Amino acid sequence: MKVIDTPDAPAHTGPVPQAVVVGGWIYVSALFGAQAQSRVIPEDSRGEAEQLFANLTAILAAADADLSHVVRVGIVMRNLQRDRPEFNKVWAERFGSHRPARSAIEATDFGRQGENARYMIEVTAYRG
Repeated sequence: MKVIDTPDAPAHTGPVPQAVVVGGWIYVSALFGAQAQSRVIPEDSRGEAEQLFANLTAILAAADADLSHVVRVGIVMRNLQRDRPEFNKVWAERFGSHRPARSAIEATDFGRQGENARYMIEVTAYRG
């Protein structure tokens, strides 16, 4: 197992890696739309979704992969009905015709206290 760590995406506090690679599979840990160095989350939902995808792209690049390698995305949204439409627009722009499997649930208590992230994703990619 290889641990992925890039300064181009936010690091986790504690013992959680950004991602791990094993046997061609890439497993990205809980990922948020915070800026890599400042950890600031954009104030609007579109900006947060765009930052989240920038973070995902950076982690995948560190694992010698890109968005075309993504096979599944699990999404947690703080307010599914309010935030899903803008997230879906960014999703379609970033993935284009590539359509990974996906699920989305609503939860009001996730992420770091005080950050108030709208989105959290977990990603599985394959570059076998």
